[in-house]
Amino acid sequence: MFWSLSIFWGSYNINSNFYFNSISKIPENSNNFAITFDDGPNEIITPKILELLEKYDQKASFFVIGNSAEQNIELLKTINSKGHTIGNHSFSHSNFFPTFSTKKVMEEIAKTNKIIESVTLSENIFFRPPFGVTNPNIAKALKNLKMQSIAWNIRSLDTVKSEKEVFERIKNVKTGDIILFHDNKENTPVILEKFLRLCNEKQLKSVSLNKILN
Repeated sequence: MFWSLSIFWGSYNINSNFYFNSISKIPENSNNFAITFDDGPNEIITPKILELLEKYDQKASFFVIGNSAEQNIELLKTINSKGHTIGNHSFSHSNFFPTFSTKKVMEEIAKTNKIIESVTLSENIFFRPPFGVTNPNIAKALKNLKMQSIAWNIRSLDTVKSEKEVFERIKNVKTGDIILFHDNKENTPVILEKFLRLCNEKQLKSVSLNKILN
């Protein structure tokens, strides 16, 4: 029973590093932290987020789903041209991703990397597993492809919580934090602008992962 619970906890808690190491905080240099977005790019929400990041002079990292990126190449180019990091969040973001074989996981990652690298013209090493789920097959795939898993230490829950509840979760942001948002949710831009104003008041600077981890 204990071993079964350990396996479950390790699989669904990416920060446990049960199967492989995931970066959940960045080096505490100056007043830096990291804003990250999953599940885009979204043709409606992502441009609004890019405008806000530019307005408040902040950089972010976007973990894109390959099939969405493929359909929004110009938007992907805009993300890159604005100086943000583009990372890999699988090609399909299938609900069955945690059940995929190592070969299938590698195919999903490689296909999305090809799309990302066609825009950035540089190698991508950053991957965030769908749903934050980890397992031995994903571990083998990351090792074979020499990818680095990126987690978070503050999950905004912008997919399920109200704007007020989300802000309560993120308002105590500090140096070194990695915050998880989603750039395909209608309420995220509203929450983000309030949050970015707070960051400027605290003199906190969000940096892209390429800049701080490379």
